[in-house]
Amino acid sequence: MDDNNFTKEQAREFLKQEAINEILEVADFTRFYTRVFYVVAKYGLQLEAKKEELFSGGEWNDPACKDMLVDKIERFFDKHIK
Repeated sequence: MDDNNFTKEQAREFLKQEAINEILEVADFTRFYTRVFYVVAKYGLQLEAKKEELFSGGEWNDPACKDMLVDKIERFFDKHIK
């Protein structure tokens, strides 16, 4: 077991980056929505995503919008991963 002591902010940043990395592992855009939904659910943020309408909009069907969606997801995690 590692004896490193991390600050809350370092741990939060690590968790956020792990979530983003898990999302970016998807090579096929047709699975992107499902993976994002899974990761959001994994962190128990489904209700927050619903309130903020994270999954609404036509951009989820357009592969050209992937970078914009990743930015949107990063902002969402910044706000909600504590």
